[in-house]
Amino acid sequence: MSENITLRVLHTMDDFAKIVELEQIVWQMALENTASPPVMNAISHNGGSVIGAEIDGVLVGFCFGFPAKNGDEISLWSHMAGVHPNYQGRGIGVLLKQEQRIWALKNGYIAIRWTFDPLQRGNANFNFNCLGTIARKYHVNHYGEMTDEINIGLASDRLEALWDLNDAHVVMLANGHSCEENKETFPEEAFLLHHKEGDIITYDESAPLMLDAYCIEIPYHIATLKKDNKPLAITWQLAIREAMLYTLAQGYIIRDFIMRDDRCWYVIRKN
Repeated sequence: MSENITLRVLHTMDDFAKIVELEQIVWQMALENTASPPVMNAISHNGGSVIGAEIDGVLVGFCFGFPAKNGDEISLWSHMAGVHPNYQGRGIGVLLKQEQRIWALKNGYIAIRWTFDPLQRGNANFNFNCLGTIARKYHVNHYGEMTDEINIGLASDRLEALWDLNDAHVVMLANGHSCEENKETFPEEAFLLHHKEGDIITYDESAPLMLDAYCIEIPYHIATLKKDNKPLAITWQLAIREAMLYTLAQGYIIRDFIMRDDRCWYVIRKN
């Protein structure tokens, strides 16, 4: 399927209008909440990029980002990326992000950043295992409380992905090398957060962090949990928030994400 995909940098208002339609389809987003054609036009002409993926001339995916300042570092902030539901699972998202990486390097950027929901294992797997990102920052209720039927009552907590475009592992993945399954094993005491027989097992906040690596488990089927047991989903979110804020504040960095036997967890390492 990939040989039929065309990637190109978009510049016209007509193209940006097609992206608005795609935003509404991908996220079932109200028109007033979409990124508008004038905003994308401003981005594309002022140091950012809007990239589209097309199949037979039909726009099926996009990503766009703009310049952002983090301390003294200028990076590209990837604000939105999405693929039409009918075309997901075909590698189009990876192609879009790698095209964004190529564009960024050509235009003087050495890093791309964005936020994602840490409860979503699909996003975590994509970011850490397909792209090679890391995460050092956790944002509490970044966009305010969510109000749609499925997510109402949950905060919009986000992890900030950092994509170091020249990192050796990132370059390897960009060159088409698939990441081998992480078969690393961890002792039970390394799991700051995990579930056991339906209960969430949390850590003792008073205990010092002594290991080089810790694990923070997340629900494997969060969408089902939010639908069938919203209170438990909220409990998970709050526990994950506490564990991540605690470890990141101690200088740990989220470097890996593992999915194994219908369980999944982040691996947070000292360096």
